[in-house]
Amino acid sequence: MAEHRTASETDLPRVHEQLKIALEILDNPGGGLVFGYQALGQARALLAETEPERWEEPIRLLAEAEQQAVWRNFDPARNLIRKAQKKLPAA
Repeated sequence: MAEHRTASETDLPRVHEQLKIALEILDNPGGGLVFGYQALGQARALLAETEPERWEEPIRLLAEAEQQAVWRNFDPARNLIRKAQKKLPAA
């Protein structure tokens, strides 16, 4: 019998990749904020579209990270991203 995997589990590698991108470019000049913010939004949306109840805490943390990034509070934004990463199983 095949192991049942939820949609969010199949999206976890993509979520992890988006969060890695956000951490790397969030405060880079020349569009880093825009692309980092977009990567955060994509990761959050993937979690919210599949199992929002299961991923409630990481979704909340990523939403706060997005807000901190917009305010150019990059260290708090990165800390929130790392906290969200810890709430997710390895991809």
